Amino acid sequence: MSFLMKNEYGRLSLKAVMELAAPHTWGASIMPVILGSVLSLAFTGTFSFALFYSLLLTSVFLQCAVNTFNDYSDFIKGTDTEENSDDPSDAPIVSNKINPNHAFRFGMLFLLLAFISGLYTLLTAGWELLIFGGIGVAVVILYSFGKKPAAYLPIGEMVSGFTMGGIIPLACFYAYTGIFDLRILFYSIPLIMTIGMIMFTNNLSDIERDSEVGRKTLPILIGRENSKKLHLVIVVIIAVIMLVFVYKYFIKGMPLTPLALILIFFPEYWILKGGLVPEVRKNSMQGIIQIHWRLNLMYIAMIVANTIQ
Repeated sequence: MSFLMKNEYGRLSLKAVMELAAPHTWGASIMPVILGSVLSLAFTGTFSFALFYSLLLTSVFLQCAVNTFNDYSDFIKGTDTEENSDDPSDAPIVSNKINPNHAFRFGMLFLLLAFISGLYTLLTAGWELLIFGGIGVAVVILYSFGKKPAAYLPIGEMVSGFTMGGIIPLACFYAYTGIFDLRILFYSIPLIMTIGMIMFTNNLSDIERDSEVGRKTLPILIGRENSKKLHLVIVVIIAVIMLVFVYKYFIKGMPLTPLALILIFFPEYWILKGGLVPEVRKNSMQGIIQIHWRLNLMYIAMIVANTIQ
């Protein structure tokens, strides 16, 4: 049984709270704010440090809420148990013996902190941004809760990638400029795809555990070997798209491309060499997070280089 007896709950320590918040995943919320801010600067010359920090904190706290609710949902549904949780950081409720009700309350607290952090943005840029916030909260609910949450379906990667990698830069650009420009979604494609790949790598490493509880993730549907091939193909496609975007729209940043490719494909090599099996899940996740950080930082650096020259 995944449920702990009431008298077995441990003390809710700072370590336990941080594992619920999962700082190692924050790149999925930090990078979209940076990209949206840089695109605003590049296209309109508009930027504000105060607005940037407000947007950044809002995005990070939303990420913390997603992580916490996802762990809560996995525990309640029996996905995370003492028997199948080899990586303590992947199942913090189990490893820290947290009362699941306390975990849920912390998820709500993170949502409240996201709203408080975003108050400056709302007062500065307009309450219309609540629409973006509403979309974010709705995705949190749909992603983790319900009979068939998105995290349990083959669309999980697409939902997380589009929401974090697309909607957040779009909202940031609007906050700076007051312009709802759908081109931002287009320029965010490399970011959307790398965030989706973080979830894909996680699901690929957890095929056996997820299968036991009836999840229907994309790696489960196509199998581990096909998923490994797809993993490499998608990373190559992301790199090609980034290069095409830089060549066509941010040409002055092209000198940075050789470094970008080196930084991307070394982690991918080690990910695939490890086999993306449960035993090396931690290394696989570290590798894909490195790819996410490196590729998008280089992409952003190329945009900046094109802007300041």
